[in-house]
Order: sequence, then C-alpha cells, then structure tokens
Amino acid sequence: MVVAVVLIAILGGSLYLGGLAFRVVVYVAVLLVYYELYRLVAFKFSLVSFLAGAVAISAAFWTGSVALTVVLLAVFGLANYLMGFSVKEAFTLISVAVFILLPAYVAVKLREESVWLLVYVMTCNWSSDTFAYFSGKLFGKHRIFPQVSRGKTLEGYIGAIVGSALVGGVMGYFLGYDVLMSVLGGAYIGLFAQIGDLVESALKREKGVKDSGKLLPGHGGLLDRVDSLLLSLPAFWVVRDLFF
Repeated sequence: MVVAVVLIAILGGSLYLGGLAFRVVVYVAVLLVYYELYRLVAFKFSLVSFLAGAVAISAAFWTGSVALTVVLLAVFGLANYLMGFSVKEAFTLISVAVFILLPAYVAVKLREESVWLLVYVMTCNWSSDTFAYFSGKLFGKHRIFPQVSRGKTLEGYIGAIVGSALVGGVMGYFLGYDVLMSVLGGAYIGLFAQIGDLVESALKREKGVKDSGKLLPGHGGLLDRVDSLLLSLPAFWVVRDLFF
C-alpha cells in the first residue's frame, strides 16, 4: 500500500508539473525498466554491455535525435557482438532499447500536447489490467496462450477491452472528447495493453522467474507495473488523430 501511494504521488506530481520534472521521472523509469529487461533477455549480465546500453538510451532520450539514436543503438549492438554476444542476442538488446525508448518518447510528447490526453491513455491502460484481473477471476474458464501464462483467459481479455472502453467513454465525456471515439480509443488501448502484458509474461516464462525484479516490495519490479504501457502508448500515438 505504501509503495503504491509513493508511486502515485511521484507520477501525479510529475504529471502536474510537466516539463523537466516529468522528463526526469520518465528517464529514471526508463533506466530502471532497461535494467530489468536486460536481466530478462541477456544470456549473461555484462556490466560493460549494460552501461553501454544505458549511455545510448540516455543520449537518445535527452537529445531526441532519431539519427543519433540509430547510430548509438547500432554501436551498442556492435559492441555487444564484439564482447561475445551472438548476433541474435545483440539484436535482442537493441530491440530492448527501442522497446523502452518509444513509449518514453510518446509519454513526453503527449504530456507536452495535453496532460489530460496522457492521463486518458494511462487510465484506460491500467483499467484494462484491473478489469482483466477481476473478469478472469470471476468468469475465466477458457485459457489462452497457456504456454506463456496459465492464468490468462479469454474472459479476462474480453473484460480488459470492455472495461477499458467503458472507462475511456466516461473519461471522454468529462474531458469534452467525442464519447464514441473515446470508447473506441479505450478499447484500442486495452487491446494493446494486454498484448504488452503478454509479452512480459513470455519473457518471464522464458527466464523462469515470477517477477521482473524486486524494486517494489510486494509489487515485483517496475516493469511488472508498466509492461502494458510499453505497447499501448506507441500504439495510441500512431492512431491518435483518428480518435482525438
């Protein structure tokens, strides 16, 4: 409970302040999630490799230069290969960096555009997680992707999308957005939120661990809390002009 309150206070405060405060919070989250993802996908933990990735991610995040980001990630991949990682592993680590940087970029851009639009996306996203849990517990019978997660059910996924759509519609009404588009946007966000959760479940299953880390007592790692945002934020960014 204390951990949740602290996280909400940090996120809420940074959202309210915006600007540098929000970027710093997002940046710290990026590095923490990078650390947890690195440990999940790397065949061995190399401090030099990890730090090289952290430098590349940091430079890309703070400069916002696409060209520099491409160059740095290419150098990061080459450095991993020269340190003994296979080509597949080097590309996997590059993919991890991109997987983190994209939603971070979108979060910052959405906050600059409209704090309420970002709040809408995040609320729909986390609502889908809540509805997935309860609908799965109450009605879950048909398991899907048991090779990835035994707890995922069709009923849970349907509940996640429907719940996110309902929350999106309510938020859209109070924020002055078109209600129908807000409902569709919520469903869309909920769909990709659950795919993001499934991706992390697959990574943890492959590694044979329950949580991505131990950063948050009683909550696992930070990745466990934001996994669904890693896909839902970029997915929303691509089609946002259709909804809002």
